[in-house]
Amino acid sequence: MKATPARDDRAADEKRRVLIADDDPVTLRALGHYLTMAGYDTVMAADGREAIQQLGEEINTALFDLEMPHVSGLDCLRYVRKNHRDISVIMISGRGGLQDAVAAMKEGAFDYITKPFNRDELLARVNQACRATKLARDNAGLRAVVAPAAPSFDFIARSPLARQMLRQVTKAAKLDSTVMLTGESGTGKTIIARMIHQAGTRAAGPFVTVNCASLPRDLVEAELFGHTKGAFTGAVNDRPGRAEIADGGTLFLDEIGDMPLELQPKLLTFLQDRTFQRIGSNRVYTVDVRLIAATHQDLAEMCRERRFREDLYFRLNVISLRVPTLRERVEDIPELARQTLQRIGRHRGQPSLTLDATAEAALLRHPWRGNVRELENLLERASAFCEDEIIRIEDLMLPDAMLPDTLDDSTPTVPMPGGGTLDELEKQAILNTLEAVGGNKAEAARRLGISEKSIYNKMKRFGLS
Repeated sequence: MKATPARDDRAADEKRRVLIADDDPVTLRALGHYLTMAGYDTVMAADGREAIQQLGEEINTALFDLEMPHVSGLDCLRYVRKNHRDISVIMISGRGGLQDAVAAMKEGAFDYITKPFNRDELLARVNQACRATKLARDNAGLRAVVAPAAPSFDFIARSPLARQMLRQVTKAAKLDSTVMLTGESGTGKTIIARMIHQAGTRAAGPFVTVNCASLPRDLVEAELFGHTKGAFTGAVNDRPGRAEIADGGTLFLDEIGDMPLELQPKLLTFLQDRTFQRIGSNRVYTVDVRLIAATHQDLAEMCRERRFREDLYFRLNVISLRVPTLRERVEDIPELARQTLQRIGRHRGQPSLTLDATAEAALLRHPWRGNVRELENLLERASAFCEDEIIRIEDLMLPDAMLPDTLDDSTPTVPMPGGGTLDELEKQAILNTLEAVGGNKAEAARRLGISEKSIYNKMKRFGLS
C-alpha cells in the first residue's frame, strides 16, 4: 500500500535539475529554453570536460551530445555510469545513425534523441528520465533503510525467563497492536522487534528502523516524516520519511525515550490516525504501519519529571514486553558464546573457534553490565588474540578473570592478599602459586587456569625469575 497524499502534486515531482552538454551554442540555448520553460532547473556545459565538472548529487538527468571536444558524449556517459549510476542519461546526436543509438544504449544510456528534435517529444523523454532517477534514488534509500541487518546471533532461550518472553513474543506477533520493548542496553530489543515483525501478518512488508538517540535533534522529524525540496538548507530534493517507507510493514522506533519533547505531539498525532506531513508541505499522507518502540529508560519516571508526554506514553505502552538482562539468563551464555564464535569464525575463516572450560566458567561469573552486546564484543576481541583457535581465560581479559574465586571449584587455589591494583594482584597470585608448587611453571599455569606460555609471558612482564 502506498502512502496516500491528500491532493495531487505531480508537477512538484517533475521539477528536477537537468545538466545539458553540447558544443553547439544554438542547440544548447534551445534545449535550455525548452526545459526551463517546462519548469526544470537547468545547468549548462559547453563541452564534455565542463559537463563532468558539473556532475553531482543535485543533478537528476543529463543530456550529452555525442560529439564534443575534449571529452566525448560517450565518455561522459561512461563516467556517469561509473560514478553517478542513479543519474539518467539521454544522448543527443545530429547524425541519427542507428549504430550510435545502439552504442549509447549498450553503454547504459536511458534514451537517445536526434537533431532536429521535437519539443514535446524531448520534454516527454526528459520527464521519463527524471522519474527513472527519482525511482532509483528512492529504491536505494529504501534498501538502505529496510535491508535486514542480520542479528549478531539468534535469541537463545534456554533459561526460564527467556522462554517465557519468547512465548509472549509469539502471542504479540499475531496481533497488530503497538508494542513497547523495555530492557537494558544490549539485551537484544532490536532482535525481538524483528522477530515480532517476521512472525506477524506484515512479514512481507518492510521493517524500518528509526534510532531516536543516534539522530541529531533537528533531523529526527525529517527522517521520520520526510521533507520537500527547499524545506531547509541541504534539502535539494523531495525525500520520503521512514514512516512513509514503512507503509504496509513495521516502523521500529528504537530508543524512543530520546525522542525530542517538541516532536512528541506530532508522533502522538501519527499514532492516533497514522497521518503526517512532510516538512515544508501541507500535504497530508496516510500510511498503514505497525509500530514497535523500544527504550532502556524508565518512561513512567520520565513522565513524572515532564521529560516525556504522558499521553504519548499511554499510546505506546499497549503491549509491554521486558527483555531480560544477560545476568538473569546465565543458562543461555554457553550457547550464546558458541553461536557468536561460529559467526566470528565463519567471517574470519576460523571455523573451529572454541572456549576452554575455565574461560566458559569465567563468562558464567561475569556481571555483564553490557549484556549480550558486551559478550559479543568480548569474544570478538578474545578471538583475535587467542592461540590455536582456543579462547582461554587470559584471552578474555576480564578484570576479575584471574582471581581465584572465578576459577572452577575443583581447581586448587592459593590465598591472595586484598587491595592493590589488578597488576599487583596478578603478580602476587603468580608468585604465591609458584611458591606453592615449588616453582613448577606448568603446574602453576594449570592452577591459575592459564596456558604455560602465558605464565612465561606474564613472568617476563612482571620481572619475575
